[in-house]
Amino acid sequence: MGLFGFSKKIGIGQCDIHNHLLPGVDDGFRNPGDSLAAIELMAKAGCRNIVFTPHMNPDVYPDENEAHFREVYKDFTARIPEEWGVETWLAAEYMVVKDFQERASSKDLLTYKDGSILIEMSYYFKSENLEETIFALNTEGHRPILAHPERYLYMADSLHEFDRLRDMGCRFQMNRLSLTGIYGGESLIIMDYLLSRGMYDFMATDLHTLSQLDRLTEISVKRKVAALLPQEI
Repeated sequence: MGLFGFSKKIGIGQCDIHNHLLPGVDDGFRNPGDSLAAIELMAKAGCRNIVFTPHMNPDVYPDENEAHFREVYKDFTARIPEEWGVETWLAAEYMVVKDFQERASSKDLLTYKDGSILIEMSYYFKSENLEETIFALNTEGHRPILAHPERYLYMADSLHEFDRLRDMGCRFQMNRLSLTGIYGGESLIIMDYLLSRGMYDFMATDLHTLSQLDRLTEISVKRKVAALLPQEI
């Protein structure tokens, strides 16, 4: 997007709150070497804070849990050189599965430093208990952040539902790669709706592979679009 002086490069930002860099636990990076290579490149590009958010989805990864993520995180981050100047944190991307709202009071939840929690839905259908989950998490002080709403293409026909979720206290995180149009027309419709109303709160890489980094670091958008993007946190 954008041409010459009328465009602005946005890169990967100074803080990445959503990625799959923690190796070997989900569909993201498979080995520590690739994860370290990615983090080094991110650091060189100016990223100074990285929050690892591996998928927490019992239907897809039934053997994964918070305890295992904490163990992998501890072992892996010990290998990140201090001179890279990167601070890290461990959270998770929780799929809103059936009855997930019942976990809202769990002390095991992997949240951001301020207690906020990252949640997601299936790419094929809306979670029936999404509103219940948002209410329960807010009640427990875990302000929910819905990951990449522009990827739930089925919501392009019901954009008003985002207003309801927003009114309930849910915040929204955009994937930086979405700005390239990679997810198709419905995604662009959703993204335009949320951007034009100032409803995005965060941007993140949602990085899964090393090969995505080159494209992420080169993203540029028209200046009028850049003005609508959420500010760095």
